[in-house]
Amino acid sequence: MGYNSAILDVVADGIICIDEYGRIMTFNKSAETMFGYTADEMIGQKINVLMPASHAEWHDTYLRNYSTSGKAKLIGMRPELEGKRRDGEIFPIEVGLTEAHHEGKRVFVSVVRDITERKRVERLKAEFIATVSHELRTPLTAVYGPLSLIKSGELGTLSPAVDNATEIAVRNCQSLMKLVDDLLDFEKLSSGRLSLDSRSHQLRALVGDAVLRNQALAGSYGVTLAQRGGSVDTYIHVDEDRFQQILGNLIANALKFSEKGAAVHVEVSEGADLVKVSVTDTGIGIAEEHHDRIFKRFSQVDGSDARSAGGSGLGLAISKDLTERMGGEIGFASAAGQGATFWVSFPRAIRPDPAVVAEGAVLPA
Repeated sequence: MGYNSAILDVVADGIICIDEYGRIMTFNKSAETMFGYTADEMIGQKINVLMPASHAEWHDTYLRNYSTSGKAKLIGMRPELEGKRRDGEIFPIEVGLTEAHHEGKRVFVSVVRDITERKRVERLKAEFIATVSHELRTPLTAVYGPLSLIKSGELGTLSPAVDNATEIAVRNCQSLMKLVDDLLDFEKLSSGRLSLDSRSHQLRALVGDAVLRNQALAGSYGVTLAQRGGSVDTYIHVDEDRFQQILGNLIANALKFSEKGAAVHVEVSEGADLVKVSVTDTGIGIAEEHHDRIFKRFSQVDGSDARSAGGSGLGLAISKDLTERMGGEIGFASAAGQGATFWVSFPRAIRPDPAVVAEGAVLPA
């Protein structure tokens, strides 16, 4: 027992063992430091002493339900909860919970980590991203407006050299504004402040709009962009703007990694319960060793082709988060040198009641 205690006492995380009634059996040194109680004070006490009132009541109910039903909701997971120190301070914790048996009785072992500092750093990072993004957007907008006006020829005919230079400047402004938008979305998603306005929309119309919006970009790459499939009777429940953002990201990636003269196809396939939108290109493809990084934030596949194509490394991560928040799934299939197919799928939705649409909801044509 002395050997086990020595190990527990040098672990940086708090380790607390409770019986099936929620009574504390062990309380290591890190738990003492974290909560401000000694082990002698806590042995035999209910563990909900270490929780705010709302969590304490929920914990007792959870133990009772688990004892009778055997259904585990937290075991094997690492949820973020709140703890309460001896002085009453409420602080964020991450808890790992597992079940074990000791002397023929069921016990629960909790590994508790104080994440106060981690949360502080996350908050500072989110505030920094938001501040920098907003500070960048204002001057970018001021630059982009006049450049677009000059490029349009409204202020006079441009020489070929000036027209080319203005085109480069406009594109770089657009790229920077896209980066700022991605950073703002990243901050909103991280902080849980992103709101969605999900409604039933005709899928074919949504896809057609996305293809139309990206035809100019396709033309600039010398790539053909075409739409396939889609019934007028198929609807999905999504936020229209965010769906366009997701599909726009997939289309833009397919275009920029395609060779001049190639074709990108956006295809709708329909099942009994799910519908899928796939974006397929014949570009450079993605090597298998890079597959697990594709949807990670700030991740780009290494290599000159990927780097020259640019981007923040946030587009696909944001698309994945948005898709899942709207009840969908996103994935891809690809191999090096064989192009790629990225897809999103959503459950079928019921067509909106015309009476509801007449009261103000916008139904795609």
